Amino acid sequence: MTKYYSGIIILSIALFLAGCGKGISPASVEVAQKAGFSGTITFTGAWPDSVQRTHIVVFKNPLKSPGDFSILNLNYISLSIPNGSTSVYYSSLDSSYIPISSGEYSYVIVAQSKTPTLSLNRADWYVVGVYYANGDTTAPGKLIIPPNTLVKNINITCDFNHLPPQPPGGN
Repeated sequence: MTKYYSGIIILSIALFLAGCGKGISPASVEVAQKAGFSGTITFTGAWPDSVQRTHIVVFKNPLKSPGDFSILNLNYISLSIPNGSTSVYYSSLDSSYIPISSGEYSYVIVAQSKTPTLSLNRADWYVVGVYYANGDTTAPGKLIIPPNTLVKNINITCDFNHLPPQPPGGN
């Protein structure tokens, strides 16, 4: 009888060890990476005293006319960047007024405004920095965000002594 109980115990232990790899833990769930972009903004020169707001702004299409500065073309607005900053790391995955999704974007800028509240009036904004791909400063760089990917090193330099060309419709 002892052999019988010993056999049952050994068989039970073997079945228990073979069948309980992770116990009752839930199946692993892979979390998809949200689409977005990140980088560093570097500011050189003296910040204008009149600046009330500074944001990273992304447009789907270039701003070739004042009408291109519209809610239909606007695809991302970051939260405000602190005045007087010299260098800021950012990620679009952090809080923003308008989040971004995967896609192609033609105009990624740092823009400033003298208005205390967020405005969608083109005349209230001026561009202080533009994203240029691969150091080519002849034309704004295209930002391509694949699905489930955080595109890194979208770096922008804002030189207050040498502002970039302003798109149509500003002051």
